[in-house]
Amino acid sequence: MSQNQRPVVAKVIEAFKSRLSDSALAQITDAQFSDLASLIDEAIADEVAAAADLVDELARKLRASARKPELGL
Repeated sequence: MSQNQRPVVAKVIEAFKSRLSDSALAQITDAQFSDLASLIDEAIADEVAAAADLVDELARKLRASARKPELGL
């Protein structure tokens, strides 16, 4: 889990725990919550990577359009 995502993941886990009944909470182990944290972290990382890919694509398009010679100016 990346350092900057830890607080977000911890908040999500705590919010989830707060919505569970005491009996449900008693049935979920710390290891299972750790697995959930890993899944959340992976989902965030995937979304960040997808956003970075979009930014890269946009940067390539901007660079390509900036290199075109402007005729008639």
